[in-house]
Amino acid sequence: MYSDFFGFTVKPFELTPDSNFLYLSHGLREVFATLKYGIIQRRGFILLVGEPGTGKTTLINSLIDQSDTNANFAYIFNPDLNFNELLHTILIEFELASVDEDLSKTKAMHRLKTFVNEQFEKDRTAVIIVDEAQCLDIKTLEKLRLLSNLETSKHKLIQILLSGQPELENTLSQKKLTQLAQRISLRCRTESLNEKDAYEYIDHRLKVSGYNGPQVFANKAKYLIWTYSKGIPRVINIICDSCLLIGYGRDQKRIDSSVVKEVIDDLNKVPLDDFDYPQGKSKDTIKEVSQTPLNKSDEISEASPEFSENKGGDDSNIIDELRKKVFRNQESEPAEKKQRRFSVTWIAVIAGVAIIINIFILFFIFGSYKEFKNEFSSKLDAMKNNFQSQLGGIENSINKAPSDNKSTIQKSLPVSSSDVKDDREKHTVVVNKGETLYIIMLRVYGKADPKILDAILKINPGIKNPNFILENQVIKLPDMADLD
Repeated sequence: MYSDFFGFTVKPFELTPDSNFLYLSHGLREVFATLKYGIIQRRGFILLVGEPGTGKTTLINSLIDQSDTNANFAYIFNPDLNFNELLHTILIEFELASVDEDLSKTKAMHRLKTFVNEQFEKDRTAVIIVDEAQCLDIKTLEKLRLLSNLETSKHKLIQILLSGQPELENTLSQKKLTQLAQRISLRCRTESLNEKDAYEYIDHRLKVSGYNGPQVFANKAKYLIWTYSKGIPRVINIICDSCLLIGYGRDQKRIDSSVVKEVIDDLNKVPLDDFDYPQGKSKDTIKEVSQTPLNKSDEISEASPEFSENKGGDDSNIIDELRKKVFRNQESEPAEKKQRRFSVTWIAVIAGVAIIINIFILFFIFGSYKEFKNEFSSKLDAMKNNFQSQLGGIENSINKAPSDNKSTIQKSLPVSSSDVKDDREKHTVVVNKGETLYIIMLRVYGKADPKILDAILKINPGIKNPNFILENQVIKLPDMADLD
């Protein structure tokens, strides 16, 4: 329907396990290599488990399609059978029996044994794959173990791959199946996609479908898809397929976050109960690897779409709406550990470096302040000593001067006995224009004495230079009794 509109040669998000669309993330690549190794090296039993929709069946189909001609596969996709029915189905898959043929268990086992021996002599491998193996009961699993007894002294003649959901591991852990569990030589697991892999998964399927145009899904649209799907490929396919259908209906070739939100709202009305969520989690919980709010604009760093962008805007309430509708009173799970920006070790290192830098800064500031204080005190003392020496020189000159000169100096000072008395009683004096502390001491005390100067400076800490005082400045004066 929408393939021609978007330019697809095939629909990119079908739910069928088409091996052509297999996206090998780092984890899935390791699983695929393990399965191939187990078959080629004749390791006997191999176990593959994973949550529903994480790509187990697609992986198995790809394993069969990519295998060389030296392997024969019996693929059992519906294991809801007893052992006799399962054995008959295996023979049908190996083309050793017909559907209508009635075989006893003895004949069926003999026919199978003859076949695997012939295959071994031809250097070929017989592989039995049981998908959805969690549906097998304990008796069938135990009898299936007996098939592994078809072996030589050095090699297993039959390779058996059991694929199923995590419940299969719980079944195999039971005491009755201890012998079977011990024969499983290789175990592997499929995981949901992380954020980066989910984005690449979407782009990969679009590319395989023949699309080579501009980016279809905006970055924030991809983020919403990954968040809601929890990285499960099957759920991603459902959302993406619905988004493309809406885009086609709107004549819109770019899928933005509003389209994804509409699809998610529709899915919430019909919960995906068929998609069993991981054990210990419900459809109402969701992994929050990023706290990124959504922005109304979808134009964010198209060159680097693998990580969510940290921008806010008018659509920042979309996540909150999802939490109300989808999460339903559930707390968000912790962020995936491998997506954390800093480990505890790095945080400790950074904090330590910051502390050391602060110590150096404080040391520098304190040292500079101490040097400034010492320099200022030394200059102040020098100025004080200079003033005192000048004051002493002036006083000696007055004492040595003739009496006429002394009287002239005294007359030149604007002072009277009443002024002196008033100033002494008030203990303050207002500086006249051109006056210095020397002149004020002569005007108030009738003499200029270093002892008086020290007392004035002590009670007037604001005076830094005895020779520099301001007109109309009010200066406190010590009492004569204090000076005595």
